[in-house]
Amino acid sequence: MFQELMSSFLVAFFFFFVLFLINQVLLFAEDILSRGADFLSVTKLLFYSLPTILVVTVPFSVLAAALMTSSRQNADNEFLASSTLGVRPLWLYIPFLIVGLGLAIGSFYLNDWSIPRAAQGFKHVYAELIKKSAKIELAPYSIKKYGDKLLVTGLSEEGRIQNILIIDQKEGYDSGVVSANNVGIEFSEDTLSAVLSMDSVTEEKRRQNGDEGDFSITQAQSATIRIQIQEQMSNYSATAPSEMSLAALARQIRTKEQRLAARQEDNRSQQATALDRLRLSYGSLQQPPDGPARPGNSPTGSPASLKNQPPPKPQDAVSILGTIKSLRNQKIGDTSLQIYRLEYQKKFVIPSACFFFAFLAFPLGIGSKRAGRTAGFGLALLLAAIYWALLFAGQTLGYRQSFDPALSMWMPNLIMFFAAGVLWIVRKTTKGHFL
Repeated sequence: MFQELMSSFLVAFFFFFVLFLINQVLLFAEDILSRGADFLSVTKLLFYSLPTILVVTVPFSVLAAALMTSSRQNADNEFLASSTLGVRPLWLYIPFLIVGLGLAIGSFYLNDWSIPRAAQGFKHVYAELIKKSAKIELAPYSIKKYGDKLLVTGLSEEGRIQNILIIDQKEGYDSGVVSANNVGIEFSEDTLSAVLSMDSVTEEKRRQNGDEGDFSITQAQSATIRIQIQEQMSNYSATAPSEMSLAALARQIRTKEQRLAARQEDNRSQQATALDRLRLSYGSLQQPPDGPARPGNSPTGSPASLKNQPPPKPQDAVSILGTIKSLRNQKIGDTSLQIYRLEYQKKFVIPSACFFFAFLAFPLGIGSKRAGRTAGFGLALLLAAIYWALLFAGQTLGYRQSFDPALSMWMPNLIMFFAAGVLWIVRKTTKGHFL
């Protein structure tokens, strides 16, 4: 049984691996090849993409292998033969579950170890390509940001930009502006800065110690500007949630939860302060215009939050009510926290699909009317497409703050589990026994 399962697994693994590898190549082929990447760099990028391919290849291969094996055994009447020899089909079910569980555990640890390391390697190689592809980074009719410089480009001819606008955003509103023609770009040897060579340069800059609106204009036939790009390159080292290990994801989630809790507590504190001011305002309405407060109508003490604040005026009540309503209607959430929670659940969901697929494939294979390896593989492709659609739908629902990320991500596996349960109940009803 194990030999049959593993041989089918290898066949299915090769099919799905090639399929997802081609898909990965098509995703970044245009971007990578347009940068003039050499064969070694392309090979490295494909190598670092392998862990993300294996994430989905292994579960679908388990599904195909289990269906091919069970369908072939059903076609050859092996279940009938084993029952005749006194071997219950239940014992033939156990290898499916063991293989599914073993590959699920192995896939989980492999993904958790390899994906973060492969992601860093991929970004390192990709960053090197960006540093070498100067013409691509100055693409025509585009906007690029290098550090605190914003580059707006125009027409491109013969590998050089004919018009460019450089806005220095370091000083905000009082930004300096440089316009030039016939621009080329190269990266420095330390790869930390970009060198722009330009003709017909005009610089507009605010005069130091001048009044508002005073500026100076400088013109030159040619000039060279060095732009620091350390910040832009560091963006490629930023780690997405899907590229983190399980432990790193857990730490990020705890940090984001603490920040969210602090924001929610601050909102509650502001509401309490506004309510206290509303009570004081209401108490002042009960006082005579120019007389002392009547007993029982004014507050006996001020909250600690209002000790250093002036007493509110009666006309402030409407404004305070509006503030309270605004604070209560304010939705305090963190979209990024929801995304991190989804990725955390996804770390478990996809590897565990190996077990759920094996759990479903056996009753589906032995109950299939069109049995055989080919029929089993065709059915596996159909189930793989359904599972992928369910996974996408669950992830889309999980982006909503009101939806539980664990439920949305585990939904495809739960559907597979209940489908297997329904198949066993149908078998019990029609055959009079489960196995």
